[in-house]
Amino acid sequence: MPLLLSLLIAMQSMSSVEVPRGTLLRVRLEKAVGSFASLPGSPVQAVLIAPVKVDGVVMFPVGSIVKGEIAAVQRVGLGIVHETAALKIRFTSIAASQDSFQALSARITAVDTGREEVLSSGLIREVRRTASLGNRAAHLIRSLVLLDVHAQIATWAVKSLIMQVSEPEIYLPPGTELTVALDQALHAQAAASSDDSPQPLTDFERDSMAPMIADLPTRTETPVKDRPSDLVNLMFVGSHDEIAAAFRAAGWTEARRSTFRTNVSGAFAFVAGHGDMDAPMSQLVVNEAPSDMAWQKGSNDLAKRHHIRLWKQEATWEGQEVWIGAATRDIDYAYFRPGHLISHKVARLVDNERDKIMDDLAYTSCADSADWWDRPNVPHFVRNATGDAMETDGRLGFVRLNSCGDPRQFSTTDTLPVHGKMWQLMLRRQILNARSDLLRHNLYWRGFEGLRYLVDVVRHKPDVDPDAPLPDSYATRAPVATLNSYVSLR
Repeated sequence: MPLLLSLLIAMQSMSSVEVPRGTLLRVRLEKAVGSFASLPGSPVQAVLIAPVKVDGVVMFPVGSIVKGEIAAVQRVGLGIVHETAALKIRFTSIAASQDSFQALSARITAVDTGREEVLSSGLIREVRRTASLGNRAAHLIRSLVLLDVHAQIATWAVKSLIMQVSEPEIYLPPGTELTVALDQALHAQAAASSDDSPQPLTDFERDSMAPMIADLPTRTETPVKDRPSDLVNLMFVGSHDEIAAAFRAAGWTEARRSTFRTNVSGAFAFVAGHGDMDAPMSQLVVNEAPSDMAWQKGSNDLAKRHHIRLWKQEATWEGQEVWIGAATRDIDYAYFRPGHLISHKVARLVDNERDKIMDDLAYTSCADSADWWDRPNVPHFVRNATGDAMETDGRLGFVRLNSCGDPRQFSTTDTLPVHGKMWQLMLRRQILNARSDLLRHNLYWRGFEGLRYLVDVVRHKPDVDPDAPLPDSYATRAPVATLNSYVSLR
């Protein structure tokens, strides 16, 4: 019996494959977590939204469960001790099904939101909310009001009504996307193929599609001066309704048309430092035609979003409509670009956005086929109309959609409290504003801040990977337990 057992163990180890250290896992939270209500040790569960592959072999398929716990929490509370929130999640196990979990060691490297940033230690840190453009502008208004010695009541009004501090606590709702990196190698068995996974194109299908793809445009253009802009990097086969159903199931929102009302809404989001999930997009054209659809996955900050513009083509394939798309990811604001006072900066590695959209649609089970098409005529380095660098392998992503009758979706409802009661929020706002005043409302800080923003505007920032963690700080080098703060509104 011991000999047989040893033989079985040896056979299993020979058939297992090593998932190397540093492999990235793309997951979505199944339940909300937040710095206000989550406690150290609370369980966390997420689901894999893109397969984990080694040498092209799927080791963990879409839908695999990843479990962990809250390792540390730093609350803002009333703002007496902390101005910013922090949260650390430690993932400890993964399984393709609920009964086959195996241990892992992994840390978060990126959170797909706008107001949170991740350090190299895996700590999620909220950006200081009193640093918003609206709050800084309110300081200037207050200073102007104080020139009148009889305006004390107006001073209070500015502090209480205009100087709005947006939510400083971290809150990651269900469906929040995280990037997790393995800290240690993991041994696993190759996963069985799933019936609802998108299939690659057959040789016959590729041969029949080749003439159509050869005639497709490779770049979009600006509508006024015809400057080359974003790369055409996706192709869809399906009806308007099938595409819309698939994107909605994947958590995307159709962008609104640009009107006076939407522009005011966007300006308010820009000043206040919060998101606008269906904000308009700037117009680009293909063969002088504007886009027929535009979809985006926004965040809690208008500066950052995933987005794609789509154009319907005159040609059809196997009796179905053909659409092409230009997908990019906005990662920050940019100023004084050609033709724009304020515009978005686009992530350099545009292939990541192409592949993310394909993974998102594949997860919903609304895609029957998914594949890539090499295009040797596409340059691997270009710049868009506003000067952003874009790198690509030149491939066109292909997705054929189905009717999307029973898509896999995420629940967006949860009962986790985000903050305390109204009177506590008002008190916290006054405390945070007072702290900001004491530290920053002086000539030295304002001079430094103005110089810093001027330098940022006139110089070109180096391109950064939005999924790369930030360097460690003193706080992250401290023991994890020291981050646990119970100064709360409760």
